[in-house]
Amino acid sequence: MRQVWQLWEAALPPQQCNQLIALCQAECTMQDGTTFNQVDSNSVNTIRDTRIGWTNNEAIKEIVDYYYKEANRNAFSFDANYIRAVQYGDYAEGNFYGWHHDINWQADCPYDRKLSVVIQLTDPREYTGGQFQFKHVESPTGFLSQGSVLVFPSYLEHQVTRVESGLRRSLVAWVEGPRWR
Repeated sequence: MRQVWQLWEAALPPQQCNQLIALCQAECTMQDGTTFNQVDSNSVNTIRDTRIGWTNNEAIKEIVDYYYKEANRNAFSFDANYIRAVQYGDYAEGNFYGWHHDINWQADCPYDRKLSVVIQLTDPREYTGGQFQFKHVESPTGFLSQGSVLVFPSYLEHQVTRVESGLRRSLVAWVEGPRWR
């Protein structure tokens, strides 16, 4: 059976996760998270409510590079090799990211996002809610662990449920390649 995602549970130690959080807090200018087609007719955000910042830090990109290459070798074999800036996200109480996929099928550019890489930075005892879920395939239960790395095809629909308390932090990167055919 084909694998639809690759998971490395608790791959990064807590100390490294805390260092990545500190690095992103120092480097990233935080802003409201946006996505294409996210606002209803009353200008209400219906898809996403979270804070994000961007980093091109080489140490972070090296982590992403390692795991996407392993996942691509193990399961996907996609034509993808370019990592843009990495997104650092804060999900505070009430924040969420509804059902979505990571590809903008309407974009007029010569590349598409092929693989999504999500790194769980926060100890799950520090927040409630904020669960990562896939819509049409089984969701990875081990992804709750701090330091876990999840890689999946960017076309899979997924969400982060509303955070009920605490603060959930993560890194998200996309590996791009020539347009899907």
